[in-house]
Amino acid sequence: MEQNQVNEMNDGVAIVLQRMTTHPEEFYNDSDKWKFIYKDYYRDALTETEKGIIFDKMKAIRRSEFTTIVMGTMLKDAKMTESEFDAEMQAKQFYGKAPIKGSVQKVKY
Repeated sequence: MEQNQVNEMNDGVAIVLQRMTTHPEEFYNDSDKWKFIYKDYYRDALTETEKGIIFDKMKAIRRSEFTTIVMGTMLKDAKMTESEFDAEMQAKQFYGKAPIKGSVQKVKY
């Protein structure tokens, strides 16, 4: 292999890296769309440096995905808590006291 071929990044790698930057959600949860990247047939054609760059970028995406899932879970919990709080306040206004935890129901007027 010529020296300049080793030093130049494959155009496809550069394109995938750009796509990873602009549309990371396409790579979430081991998306089928980009699974071909991991096939030995293609990986054998890439340099160790190129594979390392893709691996590092995928790791960063997975870390970001993890944070997104954690934050989404917390937001969902916060919304449920807010909803429960609203129901409790409605019950207090209607009954004059807070209901037993776990028995919160929306009060319809």
